[in-house]
Amino acid sequence: MSLPSATIARMSASCVETERPGLWAGFRATLPVALGCVPFGLAYGAVAAASLSPWQTSLMSLTVFAGTAQFVAVSMLAQGADLLSVWFTCVLVNLRLLLLSAAVSPHLQGIGAAQRLASAQALTDESFAVSLGAFRTHDAKPVYLVGSGLAIYLFWQIATLVGRLASGLIPQGFGLEYALSASLICLLFMLVHSRRQWVVALLAIVLALVSRLWLPDAWVVLAATMIAATVGLGLKRWL
Repeated sequence: MSLPSATIARMSASCVETERPGLWAGFRATLPVALGCVPFGLAYGAVAAASLSPWQTSLMSLTVFAGTAQFVAVSMLAQGADLLSVWFTCVLVNLRLLLLSAAVSPHLQGIGAAQRLASAQALTDESFAVSLGAFRTHDAKPVYLVGSGLAIYLFWQIATLVGRLASGLIPQGFGLEYALSASLICLLFMLVHSRRQWVVALLAIVLALVSRLWLPDAWVVLAATMIAATVGLGLKRWL
């Protein structure tokens, strides 16, 4: 006996749904990138030794979970900056996450409040790059972002604690923080494919380098991104 065509269609749709990459797919796909964050986490832990105890270092990693902002915070605290200045500077550094959120939000439609909070905490430069690529090419589930961020979160916690406890064994100026920049450059190639995207990416790089001459570091990335994205919209009809 043959099944009605409507039943077959529903069964096919169900199979397609279950095959969409989910949480564990995001976790596995991000593991190589998470390993690349370990040197930066070690460097943060070592720098944090000048101003934070081990439990304070881990608490900041658990709650803030923003590598660059954490690095800026412990550096400012070590120099005697007041907490309000540290907070305001870190907010400026993390303003770029507003742009990342805007780009990824169309792929998170229909999720509940709890998953939105988890997605917000999981959103980093690395999880954004990995997840956006999966959303575009594999129609990944919204929870893919949570899995991607979870991989980075776990490795970040371990690396920062180890770096703090072994701070005396890590040479000053060893350059471990360079690993983060290198990993982000690699992630760029996962997202940039078309000619217009390359133009926008290269323009953003040039603007970031030039704008450092007259803008505070906290505003450089945001300004370069906004200007390059605006130019990219204008180029859409030609490239």
